[in-house]
Amino acid sequence: MTKAEFYREAQPASVGPLEGIVVLEACTTYAGPVAGAELADMGAEVIKCELPETGDVCRLFGPWVPNAPEQDKGAPFLSINRNKKAITLNFHHERGQEIFRQLARRADVVLQNFRPGALDKWNIGYEAIRAVKPDIVYVSISCLGQWGPLSHKVGYDTDAQAMGGIMSITGQADGPPTKTGHASIDYLSGVKAAQAALAALVRRLRTGEGQHVDLSMVDCALSVTEGGIMQAATCGTVWQRKGNRHPSTAPCNSFLCLDGYVMLAVAHDKQWQSFCKLMGREDLMTDPRTAIGAARKANEVFIEQIIAEWTSTQTKADVVSALNAASIAVSPVLDFGEIVREPHFREREIVCEVEHPTAGKLTHYGVAPKFSRTPAVVRSSAPLLGQHNAEIYGEWLGYGAATLATLRGEGVI
Repeated sequence: MTKAEFYREAQPASVGPLEGIVVLEACTTYAGPVAGAELADMGAEVIKCELPETGDVCRLFGPWVPNAPEQDKGAPFLSINRNKKAITLNFHHERGQEIFRQLARRADVVLQNFRPGALDKWNIGYEAIRAVKPDIVYVSISCLGQWGPLSHKVGYDTDAQAMGGIMSITGQADGPPTKTGHASIDYLSGVKAAQAALAALVRRLRTGEGQHVDLSMVDCALSVTEGGIMQAATCGTVWQRKGNRHPSTAPCNSFLCLDGYVMLAVAHDKQWQSFCKLMGREDLMTDPRTAIGAARKANEVFIEQIIAEWTSTQTKADVVSALNAASIAVSPVLDFGEIVREPHFREREIVCEVEHPTAGKLTHYGVAPKFSRTPAVVRSSAPLLGQHNAEIYGEWLGYGAATLATLRGEGVI
């Protein structure tokens, strides 16, 4: 299938399948803003509410994008806040709380990731918003959930990885527990929060009822640990770190070539036989140490030494080409410099570009799901702090220039 064939039914004016859905985002750092980005990428109108002057603390995280304003130059912020509009609003101020409740009347979804109970104290928690918008879908993201003995613990992605089992199974077998290279549970939680919001919206379509969604980052971490909980509770086996190896099959590891690493995995005996022929080691097809899967797993160090000797004489491209032709799973280990140059990613627009008002053209990760009728794309760069104050407060609440000036003077916006 070609790209043109896939999009043959596309609607030219579409911004994505969620066009018409309104989201009010009261979030900071990563998990909540990622949820907002997921919904915005698919066409929802996402209004990001930030504190005046300081804004989302993620604006302060480097590395910095050249030529962007001081509060708008952090690459992480620019990446995960695209396709949104931004207003400033002081949640600590009584008038700011009143305004938030007014804005919520126009929203389908509220996203928030403050510590449990914080928005209740500010009179903009679920019950307060439900009172003015009974069918609201209100999504609360936190480290350990809105209830439970540890619910009020402060926590970040690192806490979720530590408590959710991820660190215990990541790293080399003889090394310390290791977190993933990026904030994986922040991103996973954002995706799951968006998924949960959509599920609640589907139910609202059927019943007319909104609801409160409680999303714990640790819960999300545990939900992607395969059989870790079951095997510990019922099989008497606690999952241990194995580096890049697979728990039950071999070979599965990264191997150094002349120009970098490849990651390969052999799933069954037929693949192993093909691999042996490629390496010129037909003897390993019948060797009792390697002929069947269980034997290969028991002798994986021996196998890895043989494969490492072979890959050390090959380029990444040669290894990938040969093994893929034999239907063996192998891929080059790409760094991000290589990723931005990979034509396949450009063709699929998972690496894409968008204009920023001051920094010029920025390269983004694109929208992962592809929709044949309602294509979803990165339409706009992350907003400047308070960029849409006049638009949102004017169109939604009817505030004119004089009212906005008064609110600024009072520290409300």
